[in-house]
This record gives sequence, structure tokens and C-alpha cells, in this order.
Amino acid sequence: MDVMQFSLWAVVVVCSAPILIQIARMIGSLIELIRTTSCSLRDFANEVVQTVKTTNRILSTVDEMVVGIKELVSSLKELGAGAKKLGGTLKESSQYVAKLLGQTTGLIALIKSTIGIFTKGVIKKGEHDSKGGHNDKE
Repeated sequence: MDVMQFSLWAVVVVCSAPILIQIARMIGSLIELIRTTSCSLRDFANEVVQTVKTTNRILSTVDEMVVGIKELVSSLKELGAGAKKLGGTLKESSQYVAKLLGQTTGLIALIKSTIGIFTKGVIKKGEHDSKGGHNDKE
């Protein structure tokens, strides 16, 4: 190797040294960036996992609430049907009670009339006994 080639290599090494140092610094910065990003991504991934778990719990609660609301609606429908049947039964019962009261009123009138007739007969018999002077006790 002659001096010229050696000088050329020396210039290349001297000129490339700052470039290599800069590349080494960039690689170091890049490694630090990768570490920081890795930690941040790990934390981010943990937060995402936690958020998904919380969301699943919330959705599970919402599902339970929906099932409860469906059961409530079903119960209210059954209650409405029962109330409708009860209304019909009460209507029929009130008609029955009205008929029963009508019959009872007729029966009371009949009993009253019978008692009136019986009472008149007893009073007439008492008058007849006292006028005739006839007494059964003698």
C-alpha cells in the first residue's frame, strides 16, 4: 500500500468516524425509543385488557338487566290478563249478587206478606173469641 492509498483510507476513516459516531448515537436512541415504546405498549395493552374486562362485566350486567326487564314485561302481561279475567269474574259476580238480592227482596216480600196474612188471621180469631164470649180455658 502506498502513501496515497493510506492517506485516502485515513481521510475516509477520519471523515467516516463522525458519521459512525452519529450512527451509533442514532442506534442508541432508536434502542431507547424501542424500550420506551415497548413499555408504553405493554402498559397500553394492560389498560386495553382491563378496559375489555370492565366492558365485559358491564355488558354482562346489561344482559342480566335485559333478561330481568323481559321477565318483568312477561309478568306484567300475565298480570294484565289476570286483571282482565278478574274484571270479567267481578262483572259476573255483581250480576249474580244483583239477581240474588232481587230474589232475596222477593222472598222477604213473600215472607212479609205471609206474616201479614197470618197476623190478620190471628187478630180476627182473637176478636171472634172475645165477642163470642167463648173461652177455651173454662
